Amino acid sequence: MRQRLRTETLEGFVLGDVLRSQARTHRREPFLKFRDGEITYGEVDSTADRMARGLAALGVGRGHHVGVMLPNCADFVHVIFALARLGAVAVPINIAYRGELLRHVLAGSDARWLIVDGPYAERIPAVAGRLPDLGLVIVRDSAGAGVPLEALGRPATDMSALYAHGTGEVSAGVGFADLQAIMYTSGTTGPSKGAMVPHALALTCAYDSLDFLDRWGKTIYCPLPLFHAAALWDGMLSALLGGGSIAIVERFSASRFWDDVRRFDARVTMSVFSMIPILLNQPPSPRDRDHPMETFYMGKSSLDEPLRNRFGVRSVETYTSTEAGIATGSPYGEWRTGSCGQAHEERFHVAVVDEHDREVGPGEPGELVLRPRQPFVITTGYYGDWEATTRCFRNMWFHTGDRVWKDDDGYYYFLDRMKDAIRRRGENISAFDLECEINLHPAVLECAAIGVPSELEDEDIKVSVVVQPGRGLDPAELVAFCEERLPRSMVPRYVEFVDALPRTPTDKVAKYRMRAEGENGVTAATWDRERARPAETAGAAGPAPPAETAGATGAAGATGAAGRQVVPEPLTEPLTEPLTEPLTEPPATWDREQEGTA
Repeated sequence: MRQRLRTETLEGFVLGDVLRSQARTHRREPFLKFRDGEITYGEVDSTADRMARGLAALGVGRGHHVGVMLPNCADFVHVIFALARLGAVAVPINIAYRGELLRHVLAGSDARWLIVDGPYAERIPAVAGRLPDLGLVIVRDSAGAGVPLEALGRPATDMSALYAHGTGEVSAGVGFADLQAIMYTSGTTGPSKGAMVPHALALTCAYDSLDFLDRWGKTIYCPLPLFHAAALWDGMLSALLGGGSIAIVERFSASRFWDDVRRFDARVTMSVFSMIPILLNQPPSPRDRDHPMETFYMGKSSLDEPLRNRFGVRSVETYTSTEAGIATGSPYGEWRTGSCGQAHEERFHVAVVDEHDREVGPGEPGELVLRPRQPFVITTGYYGDWEATTRCFRNMWFHTGDRVWKDDDGYYYFLDRMKDAIRRRGENISAFDLECEINLHPAVLECAAIGVPSELEDEDIKVSVVVQPGRGLDPAELVAFCEERLPRSMVPRYVEFVDALPRTPTDKVAKYRMRAEGENGVTAATWDRERARPAETAGAAGPAPPAETAGATGAAGATGAAGRQVVPEPLTEPLTEPLTEPLTEPPATWDREQEGTA
């Protein structure tokens, strides 16, 4: 049964109320599907109430901010609805975060409580001393935490405590304009920012994807992380509004994908651009069309034809953002290859503008900007960051930081990102955050990160690194440093050593010049891990070559035979021994993804 909310007034666009209404209509029908079982609408509704009572007993109430660091599981869904019932604000956290990235989200969001899965709890002691306002850590499965609760550096309790306070309906009188979540997303410049999300924004985004994809009553397959807006809104909340189900798996697996689709009878899958090439690269099978899947959502429409030809499935692209939901899209079946659809006129006034915010004509590239036609269907700003908020909302437009063009029929086409962010494996990665971590390496003077096109329709990460004078550094060492501190999606594939970063007249790093070098930023000096020889990789751990030898490679960056960068101290005597062999291999940029495959 369709949950027809009043889209003209937004009345009823509240998470807790929608769940309550749908549970009354579909109480015994499955809402959440997992490989090992199902959970009905009624069960989710009652569990959310029970968990809300437990959270309230621990002091959580209206307006309080609560970090949620859980994997794809039923408890994630229960927590989101429990917090919504209390009028509290969820702060979903990337489960790969640790160290400074984790501290930045918890401190920047003013989270006073943290609900964390057992395996991730061991990351808390390292940051607890820099989180004076974090009051209580609630650990899911503390027995599997690997660290005792008393060693977390903050008061802590097991999640089972949330179920000890009875049942019964919970309601805090929440409205569509109230804050539902703070969702962290990479911005134009600087560190990741917390977009403030009203209930109306989350639910209108979910509602609109229903109409664009005709998802009513269907099962949506979700291999994406629930801490992302795409999975949480377009996936879980869309299934809720449509009276359907969401099939949740821990992560995307190409080998299990089609078996899962058949098991769950899934008609729509939540996807990112890189998933489709991976599936297309799998060996052909007689069962390629033996499945109920109809549509890939958030796929790239340019991949629609090969996907349709092989699997009989459509790929649909919209322009969707954490800050504003679905700004462009097309009604079901009216999709245009290569386009992210037409402006969603009911919600937004959409335009393409030049650098002075003047609208440009059809066929002319410019920045996609938008204004809401309804209240609270767009972020109310970046939490605690007034400067970023005013910068993005200048001239009464929300600036997406993305370059597009529009055809004569009003269809929009994405060109590239104008903002300093990298899109990799479905993650928006803040180049600023990545650079800050790499700059902490004692041998690094400074660095700059860019995205370069990958074969999976998104981007790989390249970092250009200037090494401290007199210090040695090889790419394997730098990547190992990153792997200890960063999520896997943020670890660079390419590492290039340079004498200096290109700069603008105002001394900013000229990343446009970096991207223009070679082939989309990968130069002739690029060490590509996919082409690295095992002997070269093995040698990278050896001692640094003499400074004089390393310095002989010239302006592209000094690199020894093993890829180790050494910046020489100023020479007091000229070189007297000529080099007997030119240093032509290996090039100066190294690719981590070849490691272990060469």
